Amino acid sequence: MSPVPIQVGRRRIIPLVEAVGPALPAKATYPHLAPDLLAALLSAAGPTYTDPSGTFLRMASQGFAILGADRVILVDTCLGGPKPARPHPRRGLDSRWLSALERAGIAPADVDTVINTHLHHDHIGWNTTLTDGHLRPTFPNAQYLITRPELDHATATTPSVPVADSVLPVQAAGQLLPCPPDHDLDGEVRLVPAPGHTPGHVLVEVASQGRRALLAGDLIHHPLQLRHPDISTALCIDPVQAAANRRAVLDRYADTDTLLLPSHLPLGGFLRRDGDGYRLAPATHLRPESPPAVGQVGRHAAYGSR
Repeated sequence: MSPVPIQVGRRRIIPLVEAVGPALPAKATYPHLAPDLLAALLSAAGPTYTDPSGTFLRMASQGFAILGADRVILVDTCLGGPKPARPHPRRGLDSRWLSALERAGIAPADVDTVINTHLHHDHIGWNTTLTDGHLRPTFPNAQYLITRPELDHATATTPSVPVADSVLPVQAAGQLLPCPPDHDLDGEVRLVPAPGHTPGHVLVEVASQGRRALLAGDLIHHPLQLRHPDISTALCIDPVQAAANRRAVLDRYADTDTLLLPSHLPLGGFLRRDGDGYRLAPATHLRPESPPAVGQVGRHAAYGSR
């Protein structure tokens, strides 16, 4: 089954789902929440976003393609395939993400731009592919965009294993372009700064012919952060900054018929204010195909080191 495109003016957004299933342990992701409060927030969001035991967040691993205007842009490349130092980027997962790309009618050579919203390993994995014993850019004709603050932070000390195997080979090939966090690609696709989760974390806005969608990266990991935007995860390098930017972004886009598509929510929707928080109004055309399930894994297995 082919991924279902979402029309945004003259641009098309295609969700490229790698997997959906139980992933991060809820208590480790939100360790500062009292157990009773966490359980209530998880229950309120419903089974789409939490496994039946209430132990794990039910999450998607997905990227997006943006087509139209003679462009093929990818936003985030998920967990990836085998690498020399990471033969199994995620326990129990045989990534078929490139097959999702193929079903969308996109060949690696077609891609002209890859945007990494940030450099956590579940957003950069298919940046490179192990070919003939060497790590090479998966998209040979693409310019890879990473914000300068993100790249500087990731390489200020010894790079993490995911950065070493999924970013440095792209840089060595001359395909990496450090860019400002508010970089405008072509007048309809632009980066929106949202630091805090990481120093150079960005969102991607697609606005065309009066329609708009926001590819929201790791702005939220679970709908409880829509209801309570001040709640950040243990994965945020600066939880206070992350919360402030989350609130600002949600306030800016709420009630504007902006389609919100966070990386880790199995379903996106239209952002609406709801009391002191926000919610996603369903968009029925966003029902995804059934991707492979993600095995239950612990926090460090799921996200590794930064």
